[in-house]
Amino acid sequence: MTLISTGVSPEIIENLSLFSDLPPDSIESLAKECTIEEYPAKTVVFRKGGADEYTHFVLSGVLVLVSPTGDQESLVGMGDSGVVDKPLGWEVPYEKSAIAQTDIRLINVKTDTVKQLLEDTKPPAPEVAEVDEGGEDVGTRIYFRLFQDLMEDKLDLPSMPDMAIRVREAVSNPDASAHDVSQIIQTDPVVTARIVQAANSALYTGQRQVDNVSAAVVRLGLSTTRELVMAVTMRDIFKSKSPLLNKRMVELWMHSTMVAAIASVLSKKIRGFSPDKALLAGLVHDIGVVPMLVHAGNYPELTQDPMLLEKTISEYKGQIGTMIMRKWNFPDDLSSLPADADEWMRDEHNQPDYTDLIVISQLHNISTGDHASEYPDVSETPAFAKLGLQKDDEGHAGLLIRDEAREEIAAVQKLLLGN
Repeated sequence: MTLISTGVSPEIIENLSLFSDLPPDSIESLAKECTIEEYPAKTVVFRKGGADEYTHFVLSGVLVLVSPTGDQESLVGMGDSGVVDKPLGWEVPYEKSAIAQTDIRLINVKTDTVKQLLEDTKPPAPEVAEVDEGGEDVGTRIYFRLFQDLMEDKLDLPSMPDMAIRVREAVSNPDASAHDVSQIIQTDPVVTARIVQAANSALYTGQRQVDNVSAAVVRLGLSTTRELVMAVTMRDIFKSKSPLLNKRMVELWMHSTMVAAIASVLSKKIRGFSPDKALLAGLVHDIGVVPMLVHAGNYPELTQDPMLLEKTISEYKGQIGTMIMRKWNFPDDLSSLPADADEWMRDEHNQPDYTDLIVISQLHNISTGDHASEYPDVSETPAFAKLGLQKDDEGHAGLLIRDEAREEIAAVQKLLLGN
């Protein structure tokens, strides 16, 4: 272990869920007290049953948590913009051992200091705990329940698919090869088939068909393969044990795949955007709905009143979605996406970003439905101008309604659905 530096950027601290309620002055002081330590690969960082006075966050590298039964969980730090959101050492003694799979850097902050700051900023308990169970505003009452469950870590947040984690770790290794990644993928026949299918699709095809996953990964490239594995494994997340709620989950998946397909096709017409990253952005823009639907079965008010369910989802999916993205260690340009994806007139930055792309993609999708009149025209949004889009010769913002675009969108969605 080597002490690298003292103090970190306040932006790193404020982006971690544990500190989300702290005021700016507390974040500033906490950032100054943090230290950064480096551990070489294969080092035991801490052991089950041990304890120290610090809470740790993975800044960079791969740290593996090992349970007494041998189960493993990998935490992948991606630098300042991708610090792992999971606090280690917040509760002691440690329930698992931790081993550095690669060289890693940890951000350390004294646990007692953090707990005191959180206690000082904690709102009065009655405002949250003493909700009028008999009140008419059932939506507000359910929100407080969800909020409490979220803060107490009782709300089920989906985990990133294991296959996606393993491929992501492999690609993050600068020495990774197509062979290394294909070896991981081929352990799952379904994912293998989908990656080969993608490589042979009109979106990526070369002069001849490939018939194995190694050749498919070579054609796609490591970065594209990483995003596609994430995309094709996400389907398992969109499930509920309740038949009624599972129907809504299927609708959510269909909506997400359509928005993802539109975003992927549209991104090819705009400089500076990756079609594969756009695809992933479309799939995760409503990820906050997933735990809400899973959790809704615990609240009869939601399952018995579809309108209330939709209202509650609409109001709080962004906040929950952002927490999931941080838990999954997504980069900043995607982690804030769920909170802003439905802000049609969003105009926060001069430069276009993936949120702008998803706003436009959603409105394009909505424009073909029965409720199009309830939403702004896509050409009236700031995102339309920032992305450099233009109306066609007939004065319509119909960039994506041309036949060839429709065919390409259908092909992308077919790939995601596994048809």
